[in-house]
Amino acid sequence: MITKQFFKSSLIYSIVGALPYASGFLLIPWFMELLTPAQFGINALYISLMYFIQIIAAWGFDVSVGVLFIEHNDNRQKMREFLGTVLIVLLFSCTVTVLFFITGGIRLFDVIFGSGSTFDLVPFGIFTVVSGVLNGIFKVYSNLLIYQQRPERFLWINLLNFVLTIGFSLGLVYSVPFTLYGPILGRMIPACFSAALSIILLSTEYGTAWNKEYAIKIIKYSSPLVVFALLSWIVNYIDRFLVLRVMGDATLVGIYDFSVKLILGIDLIQIGLISSMNPKIFNIWKAEGTQESTPEVNRYYSSFTAINLLLIPLFVFIAPLLIPIIIHREIYFEAFGYLAILGAGYATRTWYYMSLAPVLFFKKTQVLPRVFLYSAIFEIAGSTALIYFFGLPGAAIANFLVKPVQAFFMFLESRKVFRFKVNKLKIIILPILFILVVLCSEWLATDVTRNFIHAGQLLTSIALVWLAYRKEIIPVLRKILNL
Repeated sequence: MITKQFFKSSLIYSIVGALPYASGFLLIPWFMELLTPAQFGINALYISLMYFIQIIAAWGFDVSVGVLFIEHNDNRQKMREFLGTVLIVLLFSCTVTVLFFITGGIRLFDVIFGSGSTFDLVPFGIFTVVSGVLNGIFKVYSNLLIYQQRPERFLWINLLNFVLTIGFSLGLVYSVPFTLYGPILGRMIPACFSAALSIILLSTEYGTAWNKEYAIKIIKYSSPLVVFALLSWIVNYIDRFLVLRVMGDATLVGIYDFSVKLILGIDLIQIGLISSMNPKIFNIWKAEGTQESTPEVNRYYSSFTAINLLLIPLFVFIAPLLIPIIIHREIYFEAFGYLAILGAGYATRTWYYMSLAPVLFFKKTQVLPRVFLYSAIFEIAGSTALIYFFGLPGAAIANFLVKPVQAFFMFLESRKVFRFKVNKLKIIILPILFILVVLCSEWLATDVTRNFIHAGQLLTSIALVWLAYRKEIIPVLRKILNL
């Protein structure tokens, strides 16, 4: 049952889960003023590299720790042994990751993408490696708190990381302007605090333990997840490197990355919602022992769809109106032309997350690398071709197309272990109608008419949601008005 506490937790997880994005976004005006456009683009590449390192350091534990925790949460002793073993294996993984990247791993990116000497091992490469590894530890602990359903601790530990990131980044970028010390050290120093705090809290509460059977189980379950995460990284971040390789200009990387960062807020809100939904859904499946859709679970996904279809066009409409108030370099305004196409891809995320949940719950994670291998191949081939022929608009189109491709391949695997019975109007037809509206209207958009077209997209989406959900919305409105 969807309760008041669920909405409260969802709000915390969604808002707090978006804080890393918020910190990066809030710092953009200062970075744009105190870095050159080329440095801004190079910083985007370092951030992408940091996420790559974070994935390897965490080794899939950030996903697996929650699902495996559900198995042990009814036995305190087993849970202590399990989490103690997770901590030891995680620290070992982080150590190996550091050694690999500081002894030449970073240079692989220059070789693969022909980017010359874009990445300097000393000092910015080392700072990025440390940031990625420590953020991997922090992410594992943060995700564990979600599955433990401890939103208060999740709130304050992430809020601390947010405040430290803003404080150190601003202090450094003003102290040493037009260098990368501000953004890169500004990420590393808070990561040190957050990772240390995560280790202290986890070890204090559960101690350290070593259980060989648990270690084997953790690694076996998590290894497909790390391959999946790396392939997911290709899908989500390889386009920046392809823009650099094909177009040869770090400034263009910065413009494209800015457009993706703007729309990324939608993705993080979706992740926050799904993070709060999954424990509820998994507990329902565990209690009922079902392997097919139920009305109660479908209500979660229907609500998720409605929120998406209102959030996406609202964000696309508002962003170009507000951003110029705080960002004054017009070279970056080109990014506004890609927002609607990038946002339309997120309308398909209900399909993806609905298909992913059974794969995680029934521990069929071995299919994830296959799903994302197909998606990664599509992303690399599609982005390369579209960027070559259309430039940055081609990168945006490829970014949009890969999302329904991901959802399709995930569904093909998920239906092998789960039977889907959904409301086709709310879950399937409505997002398709919204996407068609966006694609058709964007085809006609110009710099002069784009804001009006985005307003039309928002009004159309509101009308679609009202028509599909009016039976659910009207009682809520009546209750509010009575209050």
